[in-house]
Amino acid sequence: MSQTLSANQPPHPPFSVHQDWIAALRHPSIATYTMLGQQRASVWRAYTLVFASSMISGAISSLAALESQLVAQRSLDVLLLALIPVTALIAVGSLAAFAWCVQAVARFFNGSGSYAQLVYVLAAISAPLLVIASILDQIPVARMLLVVLYLYWLAQYVVAIRAISGLAHVKAIAIVLIALLLLGLVWLGIAFLVGYSGILLP
Repeated sequence: MSQTLSANQPPHPPFSVHQDWIAALRHPSIATYTMLGQQRASVWRAYTLVFASSMISGAISSLAALESQLVAQRSLDVLLLALIPVTALIAVGSLAAFAWCVQAVARFFNGSGSYAQLVYVLAAISAPLLVIASILDQIPVARMLLVVLYLYWLAQYVVAIRAISGLAHVKAIAIVLIALLLLGLVWLGIAFLVGYSGILLP
């Protein structure tokens, strides 16, 4: 009986949410991302993780802007704080759309894995990097490192796609590039429609 129970138990206890993104940050690998996708896959947990990290990131950026206004003895722009949850929702929507594009293209390449697994692993990767990017952006001499950070970000997305879909390295790179292209075209189309309606409407 005890042997049956031990056989049905997972080899490692599930991580908590903060341990998930720490694992993704400290031990980025196919094994780590596979484990996260199998043990913690949840769409809403992924959205919550990105929303929370975006709120932290937005707070860091807004507080720095408010501090500069205080130093300059200008009136505080409270709108900056009000926009933090809005930008967090945009970040969640962007991740959801990107993960959907990746999943669709991965299916075209006969990849495996579910959307929930993929979006959660992408969220675990993105959450700490969003905060790190906001900190680097506040340090003028460190802003040049943002390019390196974003390239690392994309590289980890490639590893995550390999872990969840089971596809080869070259196909995973192609999936990221195609998904980014599709997402860029969608945003371009939205911007065009908004601008076009602004021309037509009085």
